[in-house]
Amino acid sequence: MDIKQKMRQVPFGNSAFQIMKFTTNHDTPERSYRNILIQLDSKMNAMAECKFRRQRREIDIAENEEKMKTATSHELERCKVNIEEAQYYLDKEIKLIEDCMIEIKVYEKLLEGLPSYSREDFENGEGEYWKTRLIKNAQREIVSNNSISAGVLEALNQIGCTVKRDDKGQFKLFENSPVDAIEEKHKTSLQDAPIEEIYKYNDDVIKGIIK
Repeated sequence: MDIKQKMRQVPFGNSAFQIMKFTTNHDTPERSYRNILIQLDSKMNAMAECKFRRQRREIDIAENEEKMKTATSHELERCKVNIEEAQYYLDKEIKLIEDCMIEIKVYEKLLEGLPSYSREDFENGEGEYWKTRLIKNAQREIVSNNSISAGVLEALNQIGCTVKRDDKGQFKLFENSPVDAIEEKHKTSLQDAPIEEIYKYNDDVIKGIIK
């Protein structure tokens, strides 16, 4: 097996294990769904860019082959180098294309295992996602430093949670009382408002902008 064949047997991008365990393994299915779509979009864009790049190089090869029919001396040698260089990169890209196609298949397979989410579904899952993520961050800091950083405490407070120590010095999480309705017709914060109210408010703002 030559070097090129050996290279083809090993992923130069993300492995399937890496994608499943780290790239798309988020705390909520909505976030996993979103990240899979982001990664798919990135890989599909890369494939499209590669397609156009290869087409240009194939045109370059054809142009240089045509020039060689009448070229002489250094011009002829330059055409040969141009063709060799273009062909080198065409061959080199095959490995990258193969890796990209495999990654796309993995993302598509993962996507099949999840339901389709609307924007409203996604937004409704954000509260649980950030709560879970910040609690995990706090737990890691407690294990490593026996304390919680000011940034994590502030972020928890912003989503309606407070952390305090009990009589034994143990950290306890308390959920603050939710806001019952939009505060004075949106004069203050909307962060605790029901999602349908936020959408209605955003629609009103957009209509005001485009008038």
